[in-house]
Amino acid sequence: MKKSSGRRFLLFIFVSILALIFVPSTASLSETSAPYWFHQGSFVEYKAVSYHRNGGGFVFNASGVPVSVTGPNITVIFKVLNVTGDIARVKVILSVSTGNVTFAPVTVFYPANGTFKPFWNASDVINVTRMSNNLTRVVLKSLTVGGEYEIKLSAGWVYDLHGNPYGHTVLWDGFTKNETFALYYGKRVVITEVKIINATLNTYYSSFPKPNLLVHSTRVVAPDGQISFFDAFYSPGYRICLSFIMDPIPDFHAVGIYGFMWTDDRALAIDKKLNLNYKIVNGVWPQGVILANVTLGESTTPVVSPPEPSKARYLLPIAVGIAVVAGVVTYRRGR
Repeated sequence: MKKSSGRRFLLFIFVSILALIFVPSTASLSETSAPYWFHQGSFVEYKAVSYHRNGGGFVFNASGVPVSVTGPNITVIFKVLNVTGDIARVKVILSVSTGNVTFAPVTVFYPANGTFKPFWNASDVINVTRMSNNLTRVVLKSLTVGGEYEIKLSAGWVYDLHGNPYGHTVLWDGFTKNETFALYYGKRVVITEVKIINATLNTYYSSFPKPNLLVHSTRVVAPDGQISFFDAFYSPGYRICLSFIMDPIPDFHAVGIYGFMWTDDRALAIDKKLNLNYKIVNGVWPQGVILANVTLGESTTPVVSPPEPSKARYLLPIAVGIAVVAGVVTYRRGR
């Protein structure tokens, strides 16, 4: 999935800034059980807004037929349907939408298959094209997919409704370096980093004071050759995921969704404006799909204590300048 050089430039600045505000030590969290806010009736909502034709995409297994979905905007909602003993039944809903169907429609591709039955609303269909490569292309106003799965609360592990394991839920933290995070097409995916970020992270829901966490996994290779790795930001005080970017995502795999990747242009634009005006101290926005709403309540005592003040804070304005200049050079060389 190609991105414009301008978007790569903005993302380069964001990553450069985060690299300069990481606390050198690696966090280690042993608490894997469900946090206080995760209970029957609770929900978590994430969203991403794109100013381009494709904000991201994923592949949905529709009764054995792989359906590729792309679009500009997405909303992801996790709802806890019920809790029985140590098991929670969760429903996840992914809604892809657009504000301008002519410029940036929701697009679906699926192989020509006589047994396939469209699962979208007929009223959302703009046009259907039979392509020469044995694919059918459908342009839509919007599309909603999803399903139900289970989470074992004491371990945080995700299972489909047949009892097959997929890995640790992305909804809350509890990761340690070198532990198994996901089982991706039968292959073990390992957490490689759990880093403390000495910065406030802004979301559509609220701002989460430092310190926060970045969790990173080994890379995975999908059957179509796409390479990705899990990157997500967490608030250790609330034990909640603030944003996630791409596969592997066990919660999605359990309902037949793979290859997920999405970026938020609105957050990138805000970060760029803050960076260029040397206002990074007010907080940064994470990337991917970003927390937008949640039944959170009051936080418990933070799991990770804030790091000791260091001279590094005086280097932040310089770091911002370096990152911006480096980004400009990279952008111009790539043109």
